Amino acid sequence: MKAIRSTNGTTVLDTNAPDPAPAAGEALVAPTRLAIDADDATVAAGTFSGVLGHEFVGVVESLNLPADHPLAKRLAGARVVGSSHAPCGTCERCRAGLSLHCPHATTLGLDRRDGCFAQRFAIPASSLVPVPDALDDERAVFASSLGRVLHAARMLRLEGKTYVSILGDGPVGLLAAQVMARRNASVRLLGTNAANLELCTKWGVKHRAQHEVGRRQDQDVVFDCTGSDESVDFALSLVRPRGSVVLMRTPRETATISPALIIRDELQVFGSRGCAIGEAVAELASGHVDVLSLIARRLRFDDGPQALVAAREPGTLKILLDAA
Repeated sequence: MKAIRSTNGTTVLDTNAPDPAPAAGEALVAPTRLAIDADDATVAAGTFSGVLGHEFVGVVESLNLPADHPLAKRLAGARVVGSSHAPCGTCERCRAGLSLHCPHATTLGLDRRDGCFAQRFAIPASSLVPVPDALDDERAVFASSLGRVLHAARMLRLEGKTYVSILGDGPVGLLAAQVMARRNASVRLLGTNAANLELCTKWGVKHRAQHEVGRRQDQDVVFDCTGSDESVDFALSLVRPRGSVVLMRTPRETATISPALIIRDELQVFGSRGCAIGEAVAELASGHVDVLSLIARRLRFDDGPQALVAAREPGTLKILLDAA
């Protein structure tokens, strides 16, 4: 089969990749649409070795589950999306309902697990969610990114007219702007790419270049969707006392965080890495979130290695691959 594989920074189209063998509890999925973003491009240029990719729509070809398992009937032959997080399912945390924090978890195409940029790939069946017929592939492939935003939004308790700043004009930041605007919040998106910021105009969301914004500590909530060295410190400088900061991406080790400021202003700082993917499918099916505007290019599966290079360009949003 074909697969898009990276080995220590070199990405190739492997035309003779071995077929995956799903372990117990896993499904074999044939993707129909794939999405590439900056995370995939970063991994491809790094030390990861294996099949890339973590965002997909596909069809379940087989299930390594008992015939009477609750998921067997629900998923057999279904068109699905899925979370890239793959917990072990057996450790103490998984048994306690904390599978998101499983110490043995791997991540599809990002961390110790082959990804979905292949003609077939294996994934835990529990990570999959069926896609309704009314939701097409081009929208459904955004379920993972949207699910991350919805999971983060769940952490917040919004009262009255909440003032929200979102740092970052990439796909997650642009989705967060739409989601929070629908939650009775006064939202502004702060970024660096003029074309991406301009997408907010059609959604009625305020937007400004990040360097133009003063540190006035007048925001109720700040989402950091960039994970840059300076962004955490900047987010803390924008939020009012007893406000909330949500960290959506992992900062580098050189990022600075001021415990004294957090204590002095009694700030709440939330880390968010989960994915409410079932909720995201429902939201996408409702048509309330514009994801088609986030598609930068549509390419063939065989163009995947070139697409990963293009995804490194500043301001590039999602690149979709037709895998059908």
